[in-house]
Amino acid sequence: MLRVVSYARVSTGAQAQSGFSTDAQHQAVGREARLRGWQVAERITDDAVSGTVPAQRRPKLAAALDRLARGRLDVLVVARSDRLARSLLELLHLHERAQDEGWTLVALDLPVGIAGPEGRLFIGLRGLVAEFEAAMARARTTDALAVVRSRGVRLGRPSRHGKATKELAARRRAEGASHGQIAAELTSLGIPTPTGKTVWTRSSAQSLLRTVAHDAAACARAEAHRKAHGLPGDTGAPPRQAV
Repeated sequence: MLRVVSYARVSTGAQAQSGFSTDAQHQAVGREARLRGWQVAERITDDAVSGTVPAQRRPKLAAALDRLARGRLDVLVVARSDRLARSLLELLHLHERAQDEGWTLVALDLPVGIAGPEGRLFIGLRGLVAEFEAAMARARTTDALAVVRSRGVRLGRPSRHGKATKELAARRRAEGASHGQIAAELTSLGIPTPTGKTVWTRSSAQSLLRTVAHDAAACARAEAHRKAHGLPGDTGAPPRQAV
């Protein structure tokens, strides 16, 4: 009876909630193992790990590959080939390693076994699809962030400083104060830095002023967007903050 290691991976919590959780992947492998008369000797799970991370940089998978190479396991099975990798080169590397070391690589989404030239062909096709899907996902994220920024939504952590602190720093800068002088004044007033420190530095004052400039630019973009689309006037609320 061949000894199987079942490998499952999800890169995000949303992916797990979509129905393709690691449990679902292991169950699919288990059903196939029963049909083929294999023994599932190990289950390896990587949560929140990107498919672009090489196998050798995933400790659990790397350890399983070592046991396969030593003959302690016989078959590595995944529910889908993109669970192993989203890189064509990485998939081909694992395919060649399996052949060189004498173990078997099985992906349930491929119509044939992936040993030999047929396997290399299907891995090449599936790897190209996986790379395309990953590139499209990155492009959609980039486009969505650009739209959000154009609407005046500030991304990242919310600022810890209120309007008064920002106005004070901006006014002193407009009056000709240096970043060091502004830092000293904020320290003397007992205003904590964004990281909770009691002493402001030149760089932390610069960071605060960059936030002020960003807020002003966001307001200008939001106003331009409002005018271009004939939306109601500003209510006076500060730019929205996306966390």
